Amino acid sequence: MSKTVFFNGKIYTPRGTAEALLAEGQTIAAVGRNREVLERAEGAERIDLGGRLMLPGFIDGHMHFLAYALSLEQADLTGCRSVPEVRDRLKSFLDREKPVSGEWVSGRGWNHEHFGEPRIFTRDDLDDLVPSNPVILSRVCGHVAVLNSKALEILGITGDSRFPGGVVDLDGAGHPTGVIRETAVEWVHSRKPLPDREKLRRLVARAGTAAAAAGLTSIHSDDLGSVGGDFETILGLYLGLDAEGKMPVRITEQLLLRNRKALDRFLASGWRTGDGSPAFHIGPLKILTDGSMGGRTAFLREEYSDMPGVYGVPIYGAEELNDLVWTAHSAGMQVALHAIGDGALDMCLDALEKARERNLRKARHYIVHCQMGDMDQYHRMARLGVGAAIQPPFVPSDRPMALRRIGEDRARRGYAWKTLLDLGIFLSGGSDCPVETFDPLWGIYTAVTRKDRDGVPEGGWNPAQKLTVEEAVDLYTRGGAYASFEEHKKGTLQAGRLADLAVLDRDIFSVPLEEIPAGKAVLTMMGGKITFRDF
Repeated sequence: MSKTVFFNGKIYTPRGTAEALLAEGQTIAAVGRNREVLERAEGAERIDLGGRLMLPGFIDGHMHFLAYALSLEQADLTGCRSVPEVRDRLKSFLDREKPVSGEWVSGRGWNHEHFGEPRIFTRDDLDDLVPSNPVILSRVCGHVAVLNSKALEILGITGDSRFPGGVVDLDGAGHPTGVIRETAVEWVHSRKPLPDREKLRRLVARAGTAAAAAGLTSIHSDDLGSVGGDFETILGLYLGLDAEGKMPVRITEQLLLRNRKALDRFLASGWRTGDGSPAFHIGPLKILTDGSMGGRTAFLREEYSDMPGVYGVPIYGAEELNDLVWTAHSAGMQVALHAIGDGALDMCLDALEKARERNLRKARHYIVHCQMGDMDQYHRMARLGVGAAIQPPFVPSDRPMALRRIGEDRARRGYAWKTLLDLGIFLSGGSDCPVETFDPLWGIYTAVTRKDRDGVPEGGWNPAQKLTVEEAVDLYTRGGAYASFEEHKKGTLQAGRLADLAVLDRDIFSVPLEEIPAGKAVLTMMGGKITFRDF
């Protein structure tokens, strides 16, 4: 059995700061003062922390790990400031990768809110660059994408195409512009050729290396959209890697099963929340109930401030949503519902309350994002025992857009992390990567300051909703463990827990808040195995 002892450190435990920690096998054997722990560490590898801070391994409460992995070989459009820059990035990608005729070309990360002329580009902006390859370029949120004419042709999308819960934008003559939204985007991805098994394994390893370098040891991940909705592909991928001891992080799979047929097929397989292997297990049924605020597809109670008459896109009617929630709940599944708009949040809470009335159990259902709401809705969440998987980095990145979309009053009521915490609502912190970076220290900084990288706005946006550093660290450690029913296995550094930990290059509890984002992990351990080291 392998042993590693860490000493001369600042080890963050539920009982205060310790000096040393002994990992034996996959678990923590002892935490305490240097002398007493070192006396138990005969034959162990000795690592002098030199006063560095050790935290529990970070847990990302919601991201798209496989989408991030695949994005490593796609056109990166993050930060583009104009349509011409999108074209330039795409051309550079094509020149470098040289796709063969007919091969799909994918890219992600553009945000028209950052363009000088804030318009969504169309197929007309792409066709001359890529006439013989189908192209899909996804907005940063993933809920809106642009296709070129070749993709529209191959897929058979016309002015008469209809997608329940989705939109195909049309021009004045009734022809598709190439812009698609919500379920139409998912449908297109499901029609693309799937990456082969070896490519997936290679990209997972590459993405896992980056995650470990950020101090991540566990991820709640929504991956099915990257493999055409096939849960068996995901099971085969992760269970196979775990059986070989090659999982770079622990994965809790958020299963995005789009309809009752897909859910019934999964339930018939016998898998349920919590089933799996040491580094992979089934998490909740994931249900998308609306879209994104940036794409004006988040479903609101009242119309968008910058587009009167538009309320967003509810993906399901109330009856279908209630049925999906009840079917999963009654089968013993946890449920995680994507809701950004307050109208969608109402629908989610209605469905969860109906399920709870029929079968009261401690299910730990939660809302993913929970960006808009009011006190009545938040009190209702607390009463129903519904949690939230929040993304603190959305506060600085959404602020300019949110103020335009919904106005100051509604925006002030949203992104209410401190209110949710004070009401006793369980929270986990995440990134929604590849929408945002999965760096947990950036997430902690944004939760604590509510500022962007330039320190704007002064004092933070809606500063009453700031968290303390301790509260923010808990989001990315204990909170993520609780959301997957694993608070007795991980999320804290104490004897008997998994040896999942991260050592940082600075003490984020004592340095000025502005220095937190510059921090980095210098060592990461998962299950007693060092997955990253830089000292």
